[in-house]
Amino acid sequence: MSQVLVSVRFLKTWAKASLISPENQLEMEHLFTKLLSPTDTTHRLTIPAANLGDFEFPMGEHAIDIEATDTIERQWIFRLSIRRDNNPNPRPVFTGQWTQFVNEKGLRVGDRIIFSRQQVEGNGVQYSIRAERRIFNYWVNVE
Repeated sequence: MSQVLVSVRFLKTWAKASLISPENQLEMEHLFTKLLSPTDTTHRLTIPAANLGDFEFPMGEHAIDIEATDTIERQWIFRLSIRRDNNPNPRPVFTGQWTQFVNEKGLRVGDRIIFSRQQVEGNGVQYSIRAERRIFNYWVNVE
């Protein structure tokens, strides 16, 4: 039992440490966590509308490319788009490499995504994405 407790403590410490960039030691800012729905695993990831302000769209644009790094340092390009014409329900979604990400990670309904960002000195914003699966009572990285 004590070995399990030590392992859990190590995982918690590792997860916290993995949110810190070695270049500038700034912490990642958590943007959203989402449990995956059937549509999220087959077509596109619908992100919370409340998080739309976390992304900068050029004036008049309805879609931008977001580059995110996963836990194994692989780069993914997601297309973040919203409905046109100032629709009161913008319904932001990730497409682009999203379905490839889901397939390569073997994600399924009920897994979760954690999306974060970090301001990098002289380099703009850096995004990260982490996929997790619940095993017993613990969330474990899906690599």
